[in-house]
Amino acid sequence: EGMAGNLAYIVAQDVADANAVWITEVWKDAASHKASLGLPQVQAAIAKARPIIAGFGTSAEVIPVGGKH
Repeated sequence: EGMAGNLAYIVAQDVADANAVWITEVWKDAASHKASLGLPQVQAAIAKARPIIAGFGTSAEVIPVGGKH
């Protein structure tokens, strides 16, 4: 909530690994995402999640070319 430029934030469980999740973030632009990282609520969420994050797997930056909202 309250993250300017955030269009979607989706958390999904991996069907092959019950201990893994996929997080998809959709932002208006890179600057909006970067600005969100300085928000107090985002910093608090990162601090809370850090102990349960074993590591980061695959990451990809993409440019949407279609879809439906």
